[in-house]
Amino acid sequence: MKYAVHQPHYLPYPGYLEKINSVDTFIFLEKVQFVKREYQNRNKIKGPDGTQWLTIPVKGDYKSAIEEMVPDYSSNWQEKHEATLRRFYAKAPHLDELDGFLNIIKVEYKTLADLLIATTSFFVNRFGIKTKTLKQATLEPLSQEPNRRILEIGQKLEANTYLAGAGGRNYMDTDIFTSNGITVEFQEFVPHPYPQLHGDFAANLGSIDLLLNTGRDGFFKYYCKL
Repeated sequence: MKYAVHQPHYLPYPGYLEKINSVDTFIFLEKVQFVKREYQNRNKIKGPDGTQWLTIPVKGDYKSAIEEMVPDYSSNWQEKHEATLRRFYAKAPHLDELDGFLNIIKVEYKTLADLLIATTSFFVNRFGIKTKTLKQATLEPLSQEPNRRILEIGQKLEANTYLAGAGGRNYMDTDIFTSNGITVEFQEFVPHPYPQLHGDFAANLGSIDLLLNTGRDGFFKYYCKL
């Protein structure tokens, strides 16, 4: 059984979804530290003037866990995101898919983690990805040391293979995995071009761009050709 883990992201890019699709079980790491100016509360979309960030404003101590951060609903960010998406993708072939996503973000979530997992789950379901997903909390207690924590997740899942991000080569202690019977593989994601609005292809945008431009078949058509 193969597994992967990752902090939850807003509008996860296709490489994130490919990671989920490549394993049997995927774990959201909602109990790890929130990182400002990363992808946990923002991602990029594409408009007439190029790429632009869509950011969820948050409240909380920036040293806190993702599950302890709270979306700041006083800023009406949902309405702003909707207006921007409708403007940028007004001519998208699959604009009808936007309402489903908007229904997700119109809910007021108690934590940022809940919101991010809900939006990621939306894309997983829309694109027909069948991987089982779990929250980190369902496997606690776990070590606070990153390598040991990931190993313990695999042990609790009775897994034999861990799929790590390509960057893991720079910091992972793979020996503790192999000595415990878990093979480590590294994801090799290639951002294949797909039809986009507004000029030349821009890679690694939030998956809302892929959905609105290519529809529900787009993920498997362009990223997971069978």
